[in-house]
Amino acid sequence: MIKKIKNIINKIINFFSTIYILCKIYLYYNIKNRYEAYNILSVYGDDDFFNKPCPEDSSNWKDKLTFKWVERIIFVGFFRAPLNLNDISDLPSSLKVENTAPLLKDIIFNDSTIPLIKHIYSKFLPRNYIATGLFVFVSVFSFITPLILKNFLSYVEKIDEQKHIYIGIIQCFLLFLSSFINMASQQYSYWFGFKTSLEVKGALETIIFEKMTKLSNLSKKNYNIGSMLNLMSVDTDFFQYFFCHYYIEIFLFPIQILSLLGFLIYVIGIAGFVGFLVMLITIPLSSFLGTQISKNLSTSMGYADTRISLTGELINGIKFLKQYAWEKMFCERIEEQRKLQLKYLYIRIIYWVLVQIVTQASSGLVLVSTFTTYTLLGYEVSLEIAFTSITILQNLRRPIESLPDCLHKFISLIASAKRIETFLQSSELQNQPFIHNQSGLNDILIRNINFNWNEHNLKLKNNKNNQNNNQNKRSIILSSGEQFEITNDFTFDGIDIQDDNYDYEKEYKINYNNNEEEENFMTDCLLKIKPLIKDRRLQQQQADYQDLLSINLPPPPSENVDFKAPKGLLTIISGGVRSGKTSLASGLLGEICKAVDKSSPDSVNSILSTIQQPFLQSTSFRENILFGKPMNMERYIKVIEACCLAPDLLAMGEGKDLTEIGERGINLSNGLKHRIQLARALYADSDCYILDEILSSVDPEIANYIFQHCIKGMMKGKTVILVTHQIQFISSADHVVVVDNGVLIQGTYLELLRMGIDFEMILKEKENRIEKQIVQLQEDEDYYEEVEILDFTMNNNNNNNNNNNNNNSNFNGNNKLKRSSISLPKGISIESIISKDFDQTTIEKAKLFVQEDRNKGDPGWIIYKKYIRMGSSISFFIFTCIIYLTSQIILLLSDYWLQSWASHDRLNVSEPTDVHYLLIYLAYIGGFVFTLGVRYLLIAKITFGSAETLHRSLLKSIIRAPLTFFEQNPVGRILNRFGKDISDIDILLLDCFSDVLYCGACLVTSIGIIIYISPYIAIPFVILIAINYIFQLFYNYSVLELKRIQSISRSPVYSLLSEVYNGLTTIRSFGQQERFFNMMKDNININLRVFFYNFAVSRWIGIRVEFLSAIVVLMSALFSIFNDNPGLSALGVTTALGITFNLNWFMRQFGELESRINSVERVQSYISIPKEKETNEDEFIQTGFIWPSRGEIEFKNVEIRYRPNSIATLRNFSMKINAQERIGIIGRSGSGKSTIGMSLFRMIECSSGSILIDGDDISQIDLKRLRSSIGIVPQDPFIFSGSIRLNLDPFDQFTDNEIWEALSKVKLKKMVSTMPMKLESLVQGGDGLTIGNKQLLCLCRAILRNSKIVLFDEATNSIDFQTTRLIKQTIEENFKDCTILTIAHNIDTILDSDKIAIIDEGELIEFDTPLNLIKDSTSRFSKLIKLNNNQKNKLN
Repeated sequence: MIKKIKNIINKIINFFSTIYILCKIYLYYNIKNRYEAYNILSVYGDDDFFNKPCPEDSSNWKDKLTFKWVERIIFVGFFRAPLNLNDISDLPSSLKVENTAPLLKDIIFNDSTIPLIKHIYSKFLPRNYIATGLFVFVSVFSFITPLILKNFLSYVEKIDEQKHIYIGIIQCFLLFLSSFINMASQQYSYWFGFKTSLEVKGALETIIFEKMTKLSNLSKKNYNIGSMLNLMSVDTDFFQYFFCHYYIEIFLFPIQILSLLGFLIYVIGIAGFVGFLVMLITIPLSSFLGTQISKNLSTSMGYADTRISLTGELINGIKFLKQYAWEKMFCERIEEQRKLQLKYLYIRIIYWVLVQIVTQASSGLVLVSTFTTYTLLGYEVSLEIAFTSITILQNLRRPIESLPDCLHKFISLIASAKRIETFLQSSELQNQPFIHNQSGLNDILIRNINFNWNEHNLKLKNNKNNQNNNQNKRSIILSSGEQFEITNDFTFDGIDIQDDNYDYEKEYKINYNNNEEEENFMTDCLLKIKPLIKDRRLQQQQADYQDLLSINLPPPPSENVDFKAPKGLLTIISGGVRSGKTSLASGLLGEICKAVDKSSPDSVNSILSTIQQPFLQSTSFRENILFGKPMNMERYIKVIEACCLAPDLLAMGEGKDLTEIGERGINLSNGLKHRIQLARALYADSDCYILDEILSSVDPEIANYIFQHCIKGMMKGKTVILVTHQIQFISSADHVVVVDNGVLIQGTYLELLRMGIDFEMILKEKENRIEKQIVQLQEDEDYYEEVEILDFTMNNNNNNNNNNNNNNSNFNGNNKLKRSSISLPKGISIESIISKDFDQTTIEKAKLFVQEDRNKGDPGWIIYKKYIRMGSSISFFIFTCIIYLTSQIILLLSDYWLQSWASHDRLNVSEPTDVHYLLIYLAYIGGFVFTLGVRYLLIAKITFGSAETLHRSLLKSIIRAPLTFFEQNPVGRILNRFGKDISDIDILLLDCFSDVLYCGACLVTSIGIIIYISPYIAIPFVILIAINYIFQLFYNYSVLELKRIQSISRSPVYSLLSEVYNGLTTIRSFGQQERFFNMMKDNININLRVFFYNFAVSRWIGIRVEFLSAIVVLMSALFSIFNDNPGLSALGVTTALGITFNLNWFMRQFGELESRINSVERVQSYISIPKEKETNEDEFIQTGFIWPSRGEIEFKNVEIRYRPNSIATLRNFSMKINAQERIGIIGRSGSGKSTIGMSLFRMIECSSGSILIDGDDISQIDLKRLRSSIGIVPQDPFIFSGSIRLNLDPFDQFTDNEIWEALSKVKLKKMVSTMPMKLESLVQGGDGLTIGNKQLLCLCRAILRNSKIVLFDEATNSIDFQTTRLIKQTIEENFKDCTILTIAHNIDTILDSDKIAIIDEGELIEFDTPLNLIKDSTSRFSKLIKLNNNQKNKLN
């Protein structure tokens, strides 16, 4: 009988050997000729699978059990080439967010009293009854294997005469089946649990995004982009991980533990109860440690939020940081938050090590206490008792080790749930525009508006109104949360305010045209204006201009103000700094919280707006204009012409209107950004337009063109509300609203003049200043004669005369005037610069963004080596591995000693006593616990050090990256590295590395002891390892690419989140929330799709490895039948059963490790990006302590390109600027003006030519030294989150007195002194400050820097005339000894310059003194003067 069994075993071995050889030959052939072997895929077809349904849905039950339905992806990944997204089929419909989000959406938004976790359990648990049933089955089945083993060990202990071989074989196969069914069931439970986790993750991400689109402005201030990214990534990942593994097990683990302990008591008697008491001690200890882990993790996440927010601010303001040379300061701020985060992560690691020691040692301690008690009670430890107990404890290992982790994850989940719940309960914007069509009048008419800047005040006011006011009022509440101050910018002359009964209607000669409604409206306005005029009149008699610009604490809100905008006509809203113009526009749009009664009339059909900070998507020029609307070529062309975009399209080269725009329009001029958003609004063809400061960022010629062709042209017949401080256009308005101290004063232009608002006087003051400057220039030249252009009363008949033969004395041979800034050159039609076809060549030329880097193939040891070296050294890691292996050898020796104890002959007096065996066993367990603590401390040191180094290196790499990197990579993509990837490196890699080393050590020692016990088993072991290798080879090629695609698929989610967050006002104005919501759902579904197939491939390999592991158990059991040493046989089988669990856990955690190491790979790819051109230290020009000392600048044949193949922005540009000269630089939007400043700071390196400062080539000057030596006031003032002091003096270089003196010079001292914390007052990104105030703070920076060269880059474009006058006055007083470059498009800004440079198409076409250019009637500059004169005549 025994011979027959041996023959059968030999045949099995030969069979597997043959299979191995055939597989090896087949595999070799296909690897060598992988692309020739591609025909294997023909069975699956060669189509695009992206839109094909999930193959699981159409698979039979056998394919579902074996996961055969996912083999197409595995074979494609191995035989063809690296997988791409098109190889991945669709997500099952049940997992799509369209079907999962409504489960949470309804109950969360309607009932916020029920906890979020309870919501999820109530909705998703019933949907996944299969997963629940499988988890229960696995728990129950965990009793079967120890019971079968108990009977098998009883069989092994019998003497040969009492054994029946067939019984032993049957029990061997029962062990095989019980092991395989148990572990396979776990695979299926993971699979269905994973599906649940995807449903939860997708639903949460969807409702978080939807909620974000509804946030009020006050709520938005509480949730910056860093917080939003953490909610969408880290917090939802906690839910995914928990619901993937623990959402059922958290209830089953305690039951499973108690049941197995009961079984242990059944096997070993009362001694098992002692083990149970030890277990009771370790569980609360582990729970306490887990709570501490969660507490410190939660605290670290708070600092991570701040860190990511600061990082986002750094990326958004990188241009300004580089210009100010403040990168170091911002890095220090981020590193400070990082250190605080790491401090709590370090504490978390200490608790984590203690948890690992307690949980890992608990099974040994339970065993020791059990056997000690069993021995002291006088019982003998037999093989059946010992190894059945060991098997029970092995089954107990997972629930015991996992329960604290499960509780820890649950506590962390509660923290994340609270964060999400708090966010979901934030106040929402009542997203209904407060513009209504009043029946009868057909005008936009709002009466009794109440302004308030605090929601609490709003509630008190509403309560008071409800009690004391029975009138039916309608209110707009402006509650942006910003500090708000309104100044008096307008005078009220010619009104006798002494008589309270003065007849205003008669004095103003207002004609109501027999319109009773209008008469009532204007009467109400006059009654409210009357006392206000009196107050303002008294104030004006004592106020000077400095007081008017100061910012005080917010005054009491003005109430019961009326607003009117005639339907189909142009209404202009004007006012001074902080008067509330923009806030009023936001209120009309519904962007500020409002309380409206139910009797409001019907709204107009549609309202569109443009905002001061343009929102541009990271897509093509065309898509930014269409904004989700279908293409109407005829209207599209008209819009391009009306918004003066044709010349810009021509400059974009072969990409035409398909040219991609950088995120936030980073690669565009400010004027072009505003015109694109204006074109977007115009193309949408709305009933009503609200335009906020669209004319301030373009030159006068374009501004006039847009006003005539767009606002008065294509928008004619529409209701247009134009918010502007450019009063030269006011006379063309049909209705004017002046905002002054929160009060709306309105009427026609003539009516407001009769009220005492003298627009003409303000404009005259501006023009008189120009005339005075020209006269001064003439006197300086000692030359005074009649010059035609100085006649400010002349008509503008020649205003459109484009002379193409312009001569300039400073440009010999240049007799060609460049094309008009508002028209195309002759012979070029607008149709020719618009792409008709989407051919691949045009698309490639139009691309700006680069695809996210994706490594291909197995990263191998290289990425692991880089990661380890960042935290320690290779030798230190090898030592750590040896400690892991040593601890498991000690544990295995304890099991070996236990079998010796159970097998020794107690009747032989020469044998050691049970006490001796017990003491040695205790020594083994003590050694194991010691090495346990050492190994976890060592691996924690490696991972913690690597995490610290990776973040530091990533941050340094980002701040040293050239500006083009930020143009080509969306903010969300970059923040993904600092958010999700760094979070994985900080937290998850420690667990993954530790588990892989632990399971690997277990497998090595287990296989070693099995082969030692039964050497013949090495043969089937080799075969099984070979088969496993084949499976792994197929698996690795696919899973690595899937994990990379999975990481990349996250970036569009975060990029869109960041984009929508920054453009909420525009998106809501255009009613595009649904479109962006659908885009986000698509992005989330794609991300979940990759998750789904990645996990499916892991289950494919998992179920096969489980089968191979069960075969190992079968082989070990079969060989043990014929072993003469029952003790070793029992040890071999028990160890083989442990291999099943360890191999399964190893596969799971190794896959997790490879997934997380991809984060290291992604971070590493950003660490190695090209850096800004650095000059070697030896090549530095040795400058003096004070450099530059004179301030001379010379451009020598400079050519600059933003990209290698793009059109040159500056071409053959030469210009010499003497020390202390003031140079005015003007030109149309996109002409290259700002590029001059960019090149001066080396933000863009010269393609050819050179730039000299004081005779030194700046390319040979250290970047930090160069940038810190030049002052700048940028066109888009950027205020960082932090204190006033930090924004002015980040390196603490100046005393308080010096800072206060600089603030006094820019007239901001009063504003800052009234703030609660003075210089330490926080300004969160400039909230509560007007653009004018931000510019004054930037001017204050330049004063403190005291540079010899100062650049003013269109610094006065978006501010009113009076603030501009203040800035000019400050420049004249504080920069007398400096070389000043002023880039502008307003004539009065640069007229007092020593020389004026005219730039067009990247070339210098005029460069001379203002007087010489004015005398030349054919010069471009003289034509601009004429245009300015035309506007003045029109106002008159």
